[in-house]
Amino acid sequence: MINIEKKFRDRKSSLSKEVYDSDYLVSSGAVYMPNEAIPQEDLEIILNEKKIIFPESLINFYSQAAKLNFVWRIIDESFQNGKEKESIFKEDPWIKKEYLENGYSWEAVKILLSGNLNITQLKNVIDLENVKSTGMYDAAISLGLNGGDLRPIDTNEFAVACMKVENGKLIDNIYLYTGFGGFPEALHDMKVTFEQYLELAYKAKCFNYWNLTYCLKEKSPSHELMKRFFPVIFPHLEPDLAEFGIVY
Repeated sequence: MINIEKKFRDRKSSLSKEVYDSDYLVSSGAVYMPNEAIPQEDLEIILNEKKIIFPESLINFYSQAAKLNFVWRIIDESFQNGKEKESIFKEDPWIKKEYLENGYSWEAVKILLSGNLNITQLKNVIDLENVKSTGMYDAAISLGLNGGDLRPIDTNEFAVACMKVENGKLIDNIYLYTGFGGFPEALHDMKVTFEQYLELAYKAKCFNYWNLTYCLKEKSPSHELMKRFFPVIFPHLEPDLAEFGIVY
């Protein structure tokens, strides 16, 4: 059972602390709205009304948090010494060659060099109208499944981690859907539980598209970026990225 506060928010020892300790990042830390979490008994009543059975891991999560949002980005000139620190990335020869000289704006590269985790609110998992608004209802149909068979869990602009509904049960196994924003449509079986997914997010420090890199390893468009700049962004940490195909 993952303790969301301890793992992601606590200022003494958590992902938020590790991000704060980097000289190159800006972040508001983990936002998970514990005051709006649903007591387990009430949650089970809601799920019964919706005729869907949750795995224990999701019941545990939504009993602690209304959602979990974590974002970090590279510091810029609006901060003290920000211009100098930003230039370490902006003036990097490899970034210039691979991105800035190939039509990417610096703002686009900064998005790739950012961190993101967005475990969605309960309503987006259990209410079909909300599932439709995320695009995952139509995505399931496009993949040859029934609309509503895929429920969004971690929503990113171009890649969505989701779970399958089978016989009224949400199965505790994460799939990664790509197909938005020009990405090739695919459904990658990550073969991890929700709890394991959060552990992987922690190891990757939520580096953008870490989940796609986990699935595709060196074939991920973010693999080389993550490999090169993870140690630069987090020089105070010992990388633990073998599961993402990254070994130093």
